[in-house]
Amino acid sequence: MKNRKVRIETGELQGVFGYDPRITVFKGVPYAAPPVGELRWKSPTPAKPWEGVRMADKYGPISCQHTPGINPDDFWTRELHPAGPEYEMSEDCLYVNVYTPAKSEDEKLPVLFYIHGGGYQGGYPFEVEFDWEHMARKGIVVVAVTYRLGIMGFLTSSLLVDDAPEQIKGNYGIQDQLYALQWTKRNIKAFGGDPDKITIAGQSAGAGSVQCLLATPYGKDAMNGAILQSGVFPEFGDIPAPINPCTLEHAIKMGDTLFEKAGIRTAKDARNLTAKELIRMEAEFLSPGIHFQPVVDGDFLTETAFEAMRRGHHHNVPILAGYNRGEVRAFRFGKYPESIAELEQFAERYGDRKEDFIKVCNAKSDEQAAAIFESDAYLDFVAGTIMVGHIQHNLGREAYLYEFDADIPGEPYDSFHGSELWFAYDSLARSWRPFVGKHYDLARQISSYWVNFVKTGNPNGKDTFGYDLPRWDAFSPDEATIMKFTDSPNQVSLACDDVMKFRIDYASKLQ
Repeated sequence: MKNRKVRIETGELQGVFGYDPRITVFKGVPYAAPPVGELRWKSPTPAKPWEGVRMADKYGPISCQHTPGINPDDFWTRELHPAGPEYEMSEDCLYVNVYTPAKSEDEKLPVLFYIHGGGYQGGYPFEVEFDWEHMARKGIVVVAVTYRLGIMGFLTSSLLVDDAPEQIKGNYGIQDQLYALQWTKRNIKAFGGDPDKITIAGQSAGAGSVQCLLATPYGKDAMNGAILQSGVFPEFGDIPAPINPCTLEHAIKMGDTLFEKAGIRTAKDARNLTAKELIRMEAEFLSPGIHFQPVVDGDFLTETAFEAMRRGHHHNVPILAGYNRGEVRAFRFGKYPESIAELEQFAERYGDRKEDFIKVCNAKSDEQAAAIFESDAYLDFVAGTIMVGHIQHNLGREAYLYEFDADIPGEPYDSFHGSELWFAYDSLARSWRPFVGKHYDLARQISSYWVNFVKTGNPNGKDTFGYDLPRWDAFSPDEATIMKFTDSPNQVSLACDDVMKFRIDYASKLQ
């Protein structure tokens, strides 16, 4: 990597110094052709080669997304700095950023491939809570990907299906991620990375994306490990989860309705609209909780990502997965019982085990029926994560599970959705919150667990100071141990009552 230059399949790249001169950063590297014009709503295609040396000193545009405005009093604005007018936004967004400590291509360092969250509607890979240079200093190469979002990345409709029946239906954003992952496997050696040691990771919808990549038959042999942060949702009958794939029928109906309201009659008409017009249409059409998302199209995804895992159809890799204690109060999906009558109706989804479910609930009053589903212990993040442990164990595969419950200073939000990102990616210094020494110690330990997992498929080992980390055992149903991150890492046995045990047992049985 002489003079911070590399040669990849499309040409030569000139990288730049990171804030730490030991790190070389390659920004805005194209992994596919711009998905514009006739390529809008189509699978990604190869990037065009270039002549000479391409400067990789500027981030590429972020994906088109609705930006309702930056409100300094809004919690999420202060926390994660969402996309605003200072960021270039374009359909031409299929770029990766690579952060490497390698001095030559022969080093074969483990690779972290990261997919940002944002409900498939927003976000970008260089948000303030990601300190990729700091992570690269720990001896790994980091690849962070931009992919199509919202209406650009996940719309499908009868018009698009009829126009190009040979194309995969919807899932353009997930296809982008896989295309970038395959690009990484082909090219990462030039950056000093090991193409045979790639761990994919994501948070929230990024974790949902990771599950899709684990589930798609097209992703075989593309990854060696997976990290799922706050994004494993169980599927109980008709309870929807907003980051899980929907049915093709549902997706087409949504797309047809949008085009009908907008007076769009042909695929050509739709492709002639500007990106701004489409984003405006999306914002006007969609309501909270309704958005474009991955779809079970019968090709790229033949079943939902969670069902693929439940049936043991996902790719055979070790998994690190977990949730935050505070987020379960903010995320509940679907209608939960508030009376005995509703509880009995709810039990229908368990089929011939309906009576077993009612029996373990043992509700004697409407208040008790409602209380069963009011406790944090029964909410979706917890159940989904524990099911991953059961499923991996049943298949003879390893899963390392965690609960993040650190004391977060500055606001009464506790360990809210996304708060673990500051710790996992060692970026506390970039936050406005008044973190102190104990938080930095915890961040050093958590980020070291993550890096160790990227390196070996096992989080155990030493931290960046060379100290032994507290032992983290793979999940076993007998002990039901998870790592709990409070002021320090502590392995604990998860307490599950009979209702939680029933739900886990039902959902994790292999079919």
